[in-house]
Amino acid sequence: MKLFFSVLFLALTSVVLAQNTIKGTIIDAETQKPIQNALVYAFELNKSVVTDNNGSFTLVNNNNYNIKVEISADDYKTKIITLSSLNVEIIQLNKNLVELQELIITGDSNKSREKVSVSIETLKKVDLFQSGKISLADNLSKLPGISNVSNGVGITKPVIRGLSNTNIVFLNNGIKSENFQFSSSHPFISDEFSAKKIEVIKGPVSLIYGSDAVGGVINVIKENPASTNLLETKVNTQYHSNTEGLVTNLDIKASGEKWFGGASFTNKSHKDYQDGNGNQIINTRFKELNLSSNLGYRSTLGNFALYFDYNAPTYGLTNLKSTTVVDNDDRTLDFWYVDLDNKLLASKNKFFIGEGVLDVNLSYQQNIRKGISDESSTYADMVFASMDLSTISYSSKYSLQKNDSKYTLGFNGAFIENDADDFYGNSNPMPDTKINDLGFFVVDEIDLSNALTLNAGLRFDMRTMKSYPFISTSVNKYEIDNDYSSLSGSVGSTYKINNHLFKLNIASGFRSPNISELTQNGIHGARFERGDINLKAQRNYQLDFNYHFHIDKLVFDVSPFYNSVNDFIYIVETDEDASIGDGKVWQYVQNDALLYGGEIALGYHPYNWLGLHSNYTFTRGELKKGGNLTQIPQNRYVAEVKLEQNKLGFLNSPYLLLNFTSNQSQNNLGQSETYTPAYEIFNVNFGSKVAVNKQVVNWYVSVNNLFDKTYIDHLSSFKSFDLNNIGRNIVFGLNIPFNTKLKSSN
Repeated sequence: MKLFFSVLFLALTSVVLAQNTIKGTIIDAETQKPIQNALVYAFELNKSVVTDNNGSFTLVNNNNYNIKVEISADDYKTKIITLSSLNVEIIQLNKNLVELQELIITGDSNKSREKVSVSIETLKKVDLFQSGKISLADNLSKLPGISNVSNGVGITKPVIRGLSNTNIVFLNNGIKSENFQFSSSHPFISDEFSAKKIEVIKGPVSLIYGSDAVGGVINVIKENPASTNLLETKVNTQYHSNTEGLVTNLDIKASGEKWFGGASFTNKSHKDYQDGNGNQIINTRFKELNLSSNLGYRSTLGNFALYFDYNAPTYGLTNLKSTTVVDNDDRTLDFWYVDLDNKLLASKNKFFIGEGVLDVNLSYQQNIRKGISDESSTYADMVFASMDLSTISYSSKYSLQKNDSKYTLGFNGAFIENDADDFYGNSNPMPDTKINDLGFFVVDEIDLSNALTLNAGLRFDMRTMKSYPFISTSVNKYEIDNDYSSLSGSVGSTYKINNHLFKLNIASGFRSPNISELTQNGIHGARFERGDINLKAQRNYQLDFNYHFHIDKLVFDVSPFYNSVNDFIYIVETDEDASIGDGKVWQYVQNDALLYGGEIALGYHPYNWLGLHSNYTFTRGELKKGGNLTQIPQNRYVAEVKLEQNKLGFLNSPYLLLNFTSNQSQNNLGQSETYTPAYEIFNVNFGSKVAVNKQVVNWYVSVNNLFDKTYIDHLSSFKSFDLNNIGRNIVFGLNIPFNTKLKSSN
């Protein structure tokens, strides 16, 4: 605590109170003409401005050193550069061909793709709407190397290169989500429509995020504040033909020179979906209510923000019992559903200390999960599971740029407590639990030249886990008082020569067993599951390589990986009869495993209006002692054709996207899995901007599964019920932005 106040005192006494003004002009690199309405976003200041008719901008810098900014404009490649108040900058932007935009990383390090040694995929907010996909995980699954395990269309979970659940970390605006993520039937909870974009880091990232990030990280990055002295409002609506789904989203945000704030509201309501044969898949209906809000302040000391998220999703559970009681034509949930209540309150702060930046973050999460069997029954008969998970997390890091090196050191941790309702002990997969996490890390990044960048880091973690099992008349949960500690490391490099970019990253991460894997001894997901209190922590060693070639009209990218996992934790069906319920005992075990594969992508743009893109994802998962891992996705080939014009009659920026996805057969089967045949899906997306009385309206139509294909994906949890995935779904969407200039306080 003394150290914290010492650092805070240093922050208060070392800043310079005078404000610096940064000015610049943004022009087209080819025509040398000014670019109007380009967005200039300063990362450290969390502030943005737009250029005027002359392409000029003025940015008030609340500290006394150079700042890094992201510069973006429609139809141009995004840039990240460093600006100084000493000069008036002339910044040139290059035209961006369809689908050839530069990938900009803002999740943690605020640097361009060329300086990042790990493999990262990005999904922008506009893609979330225009794709017509129903869930976040389904949207992410169109990215190379990403798939999803599904329980219908509402309950979906991302899979990164064959790993999911507790093997990946889900970040909501940089805050690690805790919501019983050990099960594929427990989706990560977030309002994706409140995000600016979503980044997926493929591979172990335990160095920064600690335990569980052995498979990768999904980071939902919130919208930037509104541009200075501007009120920005967006209305988004969708109608889904297959589920008669209604989606409404409202974003509103405003910003002055110092204060900023905003809110996003999203409501979703879907009926049961139909497969390619026109059959309803009973009780796949769901609804979501999401609210995200923020309030912040910028000063010469730094910038400070409060965030509050509230999510109230309700998902139907498809099982043999629900199909006999649920009304096929209704969207209400009365029988066999899970009711979730999720709250997140976070304080995120940056202090300017000399030439460095100190980040201090604190958050509180509460996730309440209830399983409801029949609302017409008494409470005792109605609820079959009830748990309340509370998490206090904290983090701090200090980053300092010195010449060509950037040093970052910090710590993060969490206090996690689960309060399980004792009455439902047999079906609550976690007993009363207390977990304490603490980790320290240091990272060094150095630019040896304009072409070569090196990075390396170390991390040490400590985790204590204690359970408080309750007494049951049938079976008891196991009691544990376990400690885990681990040293993790990473080293990587990027090298660019002419149009060739090479990346290499070697990393080691760890994951301790989760409470369910250790203590479960009862019914979960309609089967009897049993943990093992003696499970050891997983340790993985992953090698990632990436080769990227980029010229004006052609992009080629290949990213192989090799992931060796010691003491991999998974669940198997035994020959032992379950003591309660039907069937056999499912036992958590561990053995050494190996995952390997990679992604290949090719983009070609023979004309400015025509883009051709294809990618192939290959993933294999094996046990080193012999046999295959379960829930390994089908290998996938994707081909796309995109046509886009600046103007076509009264249509502005019209586009047409044709997508063909081929999922190969899966015959590398784990225990209890069955063969999955190959299937192909065609999708079509088109839309444009139109002006209605000077008001811009973005409209789009998305047709997913155009030919109403009947199929079952290998990662569908409905496969054992012989229930198909969703059939044709036509989505009609509108996006309407409103901007209002605010009076300057200066």
